[in-house]
Amino acid sequence: MVCVVKQTDERKKLMQLGVFKTQADSMMYLIARSIDQKNGPVGSWSLKMDLDEGGVESSTATIGRYLKMLDAKEYTVQRSNQGRILTPAGKIWLDGLENRIARARMREDISRRIHVNEYTEMVDLMRVRKLIEVEAARLAAENADEEDLKRLEEALATHHQYVVDNKDPVDPALDFHLAVTQASHNKFMSAVLSLLAFEEKQIESTIEVLRTREMGSIYVVEHDDIMQAIREHDSKKAEKLMEIHMQAIVSEVEKQVAEFDENGDMLPLWHN
Repeated sequence: MVCVVKQTDERKKLMQLGVFKTQADSMMYLIARSIDQKNGPVGSWSLKMDLDEGGVESSTATIGRYLKMLDAKEYTVQRSNQGRILTPAGKIWLDGLENRIARARMREDISRRIHVNEYTEMVDLMRVRKLIEVEAARLAAENADEEDLKRLEEALATHHQYVVDNKDPVDPALDFHLAVTQASHNKFMSAVLSLLAFEEKQIESTIEVLRTREMGSIYVVEHDDIMQAIREHDSKKAEKLMEIHMQAIVSEVEKQVAEFDENGDMLPLWHN
């Protein structure tokens, strides 16, 4: 018998979250979740009805195959002819998946909320970057190990070379900032800055004349000074230098927004 499984919006969204590697994994999760929501043993027909209500159309035979896969993993067990229940191991597995899904959805929501729609929002983005990076520089000076310092040196060398070769220095300059935040050993700062950096790169790549792009030769010198402070583990100096550096960048972005406004060139909404 050929069974057609209709992948609904829910299943598509589950797969897009990156929690499940295969469609089979997501199907086993949906079945286990349905079993967990019942008070007693659940049979294939009842599971089919639950899945159908959720928009996932599947035959009882296909559901039976997935149940056997869950049995083999010892996540479910059959109670005579009444159907399946979750085992303690199955409950732990399901709870772990629910937690991963919740976290993935939260990350997706945060990414959507910080999405930059127009250049005017870059001012707010840069102000948030400043708050994060000033503290990150201080922590980097305190916590950076040899591997961190090597990563920072490589990022700085690349930035130098781009300036010497008269190439667009925006990306390597941003990579240096990311390396500083990584050296802070604060994974939350690093994760948030990575999201902000992605948004910044998307919008800056569309602007032909970018003020911060023209400041590459100045910024690389400032990066040198920040690197030296981190290398010397001088946290106060690193913090102060990063504060001055980030304020200079914020000021340039503010000037560019004012120029766009004055010329009537305010950028339209980006990605839908």
